[in-house]
Amino acid sequence: MKNEFIETVNVNKFNKICDELEDTASLIGPSLAMVTGPAGRGKTEAAKHRAIHSGAVYIPPLNTRTPAMVLREIAFELGKLRPTRSETCLAIINEEMSKERRIIFIDEADLLPMPILEMLRNVNERYACPIVLIGEDELKGKIESRRRLGSRIRRRMEFSPVAQQDVAFFFSRCLGQKITPDVSSLIHKHSKGDWRPVLTTAIAIERAMKASDVAEINEEMVKDVIKNA
Repeated sequence: MKNEFIETVNVNKFNKICDELEDTASLIGPSLAMVTGPAGRGKTEAAKHRAIHSGAVYIPPLNTRTPAMVLREIAFELGKLRPTRSETCLAIINEEMSKERRIIFIDEADLLPMPILEMLRNVNERYACPIVLIGEDELKGKIESRRRLGSRIRRRMEFSPVAQQDVAFFFSRCLGQKITPDVSSLIHKHSKGDWRPVLTTAIAIERAMKASDVAEINEEMVKDVIKNA
């Protein structure tokens, strides 16, 4: 199986939001965005892919965090330094943002305590630092519970469920298999809108194809793989 990134409708919407935040026009008004959706929809992979192919930085999840720890991670990703003092971290963020405005992706932001979210809002305002908060649906309630946070969200996006056409495109790109609508429908129904079941099903199907020495995916094979998942 090829390891390829699939540009879905969700990914295209996500990238348009990032393009807007990177544009100098976003200096007028807030430059915070909120991207939400259940686990498995592809939010994290979209952020990582954008970070790899742009100047953006991705801050991975960490359950036990303090505001100072988050600042150190941001300073390191921007300037490759991880100072102990928060003031020094802020100075690095200021210096790096003055060179080039770069989006900061904060993953699993729904698990962050309110003081950290408020700190990120302050960083955004003080240094014109575009920030995208990524999390599950609980993030929406947390953000909207504080007016000074909710009112500063420039763009909101919900990652919709994986579409059947996304499943077909994935199999075409990653397995080199043009699957029938009936097959893609079976896999799509099994996935319940998440990418992870699509991936694990594809791995199992590829394994079954090699074991049976068959060249094409058929319905019976898919039904058997799903039954034994």
